[in-house]
Amino acid sequence: MEIHTLGPTATDSYAAAWTYNQRVWQGQATIVGHPSFESILTNLNAYQGAQLVIPAAFKSPTLHASWGDVHYALLNQLTLCDCFMTKLDPLVVVQRLDADNQIGYTHAATAQLLKRLVQRVTVQTAASKYLAYQAYQENQAAYVLTNEKNVTLTHNERQLARLTPSMVWCVYQIN
Repeated sequence: MEIHTLGPTATDSYAAAWTYNQRVWQGQATIVGHPSFESILTNLNAYQGAQLVIPAAFKSPTLHASWGDVHYALLNQLTLCDCFMTKLDPLVVVQRLDADNQIGYTHAATAQLLKRLVQRVTVQTAASKYLAYQAYQENQAAYVLTNEKNVTLTHNERQLARLTPSMVWCVYQIN
């Protein structure tokens, strides 16, 4: 069995797929990490017979869709077969103290959360919180909302918030 989800291995989605694989398939399924959920959802025919693990908080600015939109729009291609809950790796908001902009990077699903936590931030989204941290570093942005494990604070950064949410994960059979 193949389980498709968001990669790389540092993502919460990959960790959730790993947990599901251990619980249901005794570690015998192969987890396939993709660069984005959009790349999976727009190529479902290539993955017939496999499974998809996707968070209930899924949101895509590219597809202009949330989890509910995808759930109903793809009824003929996806069959919901299971769901489960996990604790996410802790999330942090980091501020770069010497930034000359108000740009903040995160995943689309946490964009509104970043706006609530940081005043006057201009949010840019990435395909994963891991990639959001990479973009924050590369572009010398002012803020990032990412997983704590992605971050190594420097002398010119400070942590503004730390959150420990849970997530509901949906498992679909790809028809």
